[in-house]
Amino acid sequence: MAHPDAGHRDTGHGDHDDVLATTDLIALDSVVAKGGGHPVHDRVASASLGRPLGYVLPGAVGGGGGGGAVHRDMLLCFPFDLEELPGGRGYQQVTLGVRFDDGTHALALQPAPGTIAADGTEIVAFGLGRDRLRWTFRAPGRGGALRPDGRWVQAVVRVSATAEEVSGRLSLTTVTVQSVLGGAFVRREAASPQDTRFRLRLADAWPAAAPLAPQGALPGSWALAGYDDGAMPGGDGESGREVHSDVDGASSDGEELPPGLRRLCLAVDIEKYSARDNADMVRLQRVLLRTLRAACAEAGIDWQRCGRQAQGDGYLLVLEPGIDEVRVVPKLLDGLAAGLATANAAAAAHRPPGTESDRGPAAPREVRMRASLHQGIVHEADSGYAGSTVVALFRVLDSGPVRRRLADNPSSHLAVAFSDTLYKDLVATGYEGLSGNGFERAEIHVETKGYTGVAWIQVRPTGRGRVGAG
Repeated sequence: MAHPDAGHRDTGHGDHDDVLATTDLIALDSVVAKGGGHPVHDRVASASLGRPLGYVLPGAVGGGGGGGAVHRDMLLCFPFDLEELPGGRGYQQVTLGVRFDDGTHALALQPAPGTIAADGTEIVAFGLGRDRLRWTFRAPGRGGALRPDGRWVQAVVRVSATAEEVSGRLSLTTVTVQSVLGGAFVRREAASPQDTRFRLRLADAWPAAAPLAPQGALPGSWALAGYDDGAMPGGDGESGREVHSDVDGASSDGEELPPGLRRLCLAVDIEKYSARDNADMVRLQRVLLRTLRAACAEAGIDWQRCGRQAQGDGYLLVLEPGIDEVRVVPKLLDGLAAGLATANAAAAAHRPPGTESDRGPAAPREVRMRASLHQGIVHEADSGYAGSTVVALFRVLDSGPVRRRLADNPSSHLAVAFSDTLYKDLVATGYEGLSGNGFERAEIHVETKGYTGVAWIQVRPTGRGRVGAG
């Protein structure tokens, strides 16, 4: 990495300057000068970081126990431009990082995780519930190139009601490619030599009622205004069922391993989702998200602070740290069972007379779900939550024993599988509201994936009921 003072130029002079700073992008393979010292600054390109734009969202101030305001929500926009490259070079990838100060954290991201732009650009985004955000834009194909100018990202963030400003740091990294004889490509990585500080006074933020930014509306600027309507982006990206991480302190490409945090994880999956028609698939996804959010509220879990990864017919929740698992887990499962019962009762009420019963396994509109719980080290990787904990969670969720247990109990809407360690910690210990009644031990073998483990499976009663009551 280049010397931290190299290549950065702050151009901000006054509140109306649209450019926050310009920065050189220094090659990460810069050659160290003979005799030691700082690397030779091999400049690959330059970039312009726009001054962040802020919009205060309406109705976003909450009340605490004494009725006082506790937070406000804002839409922040971060524009940036890259220098156009000469000589047949192009940008294969660019990553913008945002790190907030003072507890500010993200509630929604745009572009959303797993987005594919109209020109084929793949976009991965991370940081929901966190103060560190990251968007990566990747050109399609091996030799594709990104358009250098006019990029932007947005986030709905939550700040303290007493905060007078939103502040933090911005960083950029790029991968450039150049074609050479024989159809090969030369690939170079570069980064801004130091982070760029930004500060946005809340008094200077635009009201959300004003539809235009100073230089005109940014594309999609208001797409996140309904971020709390149940359609939260959750990190589609690649499926958490197949993500892996290295455990030796660095990823396979030499980048720093993201933090490994011990978290309680919940994965859910809808039974026979692929057999539904398109309209029912849409309905089931809505039921899934609504049920999960309601169950979290029932358990006192802050949805915004959880890691979330949507998977079409399934969902991964990485629960917020510091929760009381003894009280949260039974309430969470009660909430799931109650939500499914409510959804199925509503579907049955609208089913035309003479159609199949809503109690049978072949009922065309019934929602039945498998759930899996596990705890362990989780990493927030480039396109999903990674680590052996996540892999084991989905191996159990997709396993034959869990599927059969649900299929063999057509009167129930939910089958739950605890990992062996979590079962011993929570259920076998005999905490109030947690009982081993109704659980069956199962050996899980997935030969094609080389996985072997133990799970404890329970079929939950329809509606509310304590863990172990069935």
